[in-house]
Amino acid sequence: MIRKAALLTLLTALLASPAGMAGTAVAAPPPGRVAAAAPADPLLVSEITPEVVRVAAAPITVSGSFSGTPGSSVRVAVRYSSGRPFASRAEMAAYLSEQGYATTNWSTRVQATALDQSGKLPFRFTVTPVELGMPRPGVYPFEIEVTDAATGQRLGIERTFLTYAPKGEQIPKVKLAVALPIVDRPHRADDATFMDDDLSASLASGRLASLLQTAQDTGDGVTWFVDPALLDDVRVLSSGTRSVRGTRKNADPAAGQWLNGLRSALTDKTVLATPYADPDVAALVHHGLDKQAAASIQRGASLASELLGRQIRGTTAWPAGGKIDRDAVDELAMSGVTSVLLSADALPPRATGQDTGQEALQNGQPVPPPAQTTPDGAARLDTVADNPLTALLADPTLSEVLGGNVSAPGAAMLARQRFLAETAMIAFEQQNQQTGQFGQAGQSGQTGQGPTAKTATRTVIAAPESHLWTPDPAFVSSLLQAASSAPWLRMTSLESVKPGRAGVPRGDLTYTERDRQAELSRSYLATVRKLERKADAVATVTEEHTDVFHTAILRLASASWRSDGKRALSFAGQVQKAIDERIDDVSVLDTPRAVAGSNGQVPVSVANNLDKDIEIKIRVTSGSKARLAIDWDKGVYTTPTTKILAGRSQLVNVPVIVRNGGGDASIAVQLLTADGAKYGGPVRVVVRATGYTGIALVIVGAAVVIMLAAVVMRILRRRSRKAFPFDGPNDEEGPPGDRQGAVPADRTQSP
Repeated sequence: MIRKAALLTLLTALLASPAGMAGTAVAAPPPGRVAAAAPADPLLVSEITPEVVRVAAAPITVSGSFSGTPGSSVRVAVRYSSGRPFASRAEMAAYLSEQGYATTNWSTRVQATALDQSGKLPFRFTVTPVELGMPRPGVYPFEIEVTDAATGQRLGIERTFLTYAPKGEQIPKVKLAVALPIVDRPHRADDATFMDDDLSASLASGRLASLLQTAQDTGDGVTWFVDPALLDDVRVLSSGTRSVRGTRKNADPAAGQWLNGLRSALTDKTVLATPYADPDVAALVHHGLDKQAAASIQRGASLASELLGRQIRGTTAWPAGGKIDRDAVDELAMSGVTSVLLSADALPPRATGQDTGQEALQNGQPVPPPAQTTPDGAARLDTVADNPLTALLADPTLSEVLGGNVSAPGAAMLARQRFLAETAMIAFEQQNQQTGQFGQAGQSGQTGQGPTAKTATRTVIAAPESHLWTPDPAFVSSLLQAASSAPWLRMTSLESVKPGRAGVPRGDLTYTERDRQAELSRSYLATVRKLERKADAVATVTEEHTDVFHTAILRLASASWRSDGKRALSFAGQVQKAIDERIDDVSVLDTPRAVAGSNGQVPVSVANNLDKDIEIKIRVTSGSKARLAIDWDKGVYTTPTTKILAGRSQLVNVPVIVRNGGGDASIAVQLLTADGAKYGGPVRVVVRATGYTGIALVIVGAAVVIMLAAVVMRILRRRSRKAFPFDGPNDEEGPPGDRQGAVPADRTQSP
């Protein structure tokens, strides 16, 4: 016999007593006053114990408080469903949202009570499953509502669940896999430059500190997804000086402590690597950046293994938002991924008779509508690759509860109640589907008849909906402990989840226009593609090819930029600056050149200021074809691959043809990689063409010199004759002293 009279007496006495737990909020004013804006949740339910009721006669304690205007009168109503548990999770959702759930078995206890002078009404009461009318195992609705005693206006309500699972009752088991991400947005642009100091703050006392604490507090039943780009950022932060917006800063020892703590916390746990920097795979594939998607997958596993000191696999992808389309799935499959973690609504169950217009049959028997039960958390997903992928489907409700905000008072307790009730309902769905009814348990808790046949174990998956989830370590730890001790749950790793042979038929992947709009934008990815081409050129110009900037490009493709486009463009600008500076270390000297004659050669000089030898081609085209043409095929001259030593310059002669008498012209010099890709931009070199050959200039110059010499000699000879007008033909005979006053022989006087 249910002791309803005893319950009413006990509840009345406890509601009127001052003992209990205090809450926070303000109720409506007393009658006659204008209602003021009140803070949310004036009603606080702080305790429901035990979280899972196992014995029919065991007490259930519920306590909390209501805060309002001192002296005002309120009515506290406690409602529960007598004898009728929920039939499905759909009913549970309708009950919480007040959308269509109704029952004729509500039992209500109402008591009008005046708030004390502090404006608080603490309450605490204890009942048993028998008193609440719980005749059989199941999930039952339970709510507490506070209304104004005079007007009947609702002042607060809390809806929750009581899960009744008597000892000895044969309840089907449910395997629970929990996936948690250790992911953050990128903090470095190029390898040496941090764009901010946010990482240090997060590691010390922010989100990443909470993630580490959560990893340390949880057991072995959790599968952790770790982004190797985050680990790499932390390593760089801890290993030496760094540049933050041009300012040099010392190494952060706290970063090294965090990384060591994470290695220790994950030592014996299941760890999977995300692709490097957790990229927006769907966006990359949709905009022709498939190569980057594949590179991030390969880079992720190898780097995670290096930084965690053990083999880490990267064969499971977890796309942003838990959504993906066929094109992206095919790319993942071709890149070595074997399973993909999605939200269950990304691959929904196929409606009954969807393909034929008739009720679906299996072995000649009607298949129950998928919406009535929770399907298994794994399915096969066909791809263009030889083998299908395993679609791991996270339950949206469980994921929302696990990753929700529980900072409000009492929120963590209610979230645990909801999580346990949802998973219990999945188990009861299996039992109900197998037997048509639940086994009956008497008031003494003795076991009734269980399932008449063995039920296939169902698997459910819970994963936070956002990779940038900020956990409450205490809540996550308590939730997982409660799940581990629930009699219907068995924790398992994500890698162990495989599609069952009797899986529910599912439709195709759902990827809506809204999902596409959430991707990284076309214009932003065009910038990334341009930088990728430049990074490819930088990587291949040296003799030993290096990926100096490729990891920086992968960081620009992170899905975390979906909600932070302004910061993403800032990072892209810094990466472009670093790439351009590297390219500028190999340059064409733009010193003006000269060429003489109708045919000649223009010298082009290339300087290598890198500390490595390079191999490069040089392509020259004329910018003034009317005056200067390139003497080569189609007017373009391209050198063979040329080696330029580190710190040296190389001179290349380009054959040209001078037209129309020459004059000032220009040539465009473009450096190319060995594969023909552009390396930097074209450089304009001025060329002065004279139209005269070098030999002609020498001949003309020599003739001018000879002519000038002849003129000079003639002038000198004339001057010499004017100085000696009477010298004879023999004037050079005899000593010079005898010549003075001498008379020539033919001029002697006669007798």
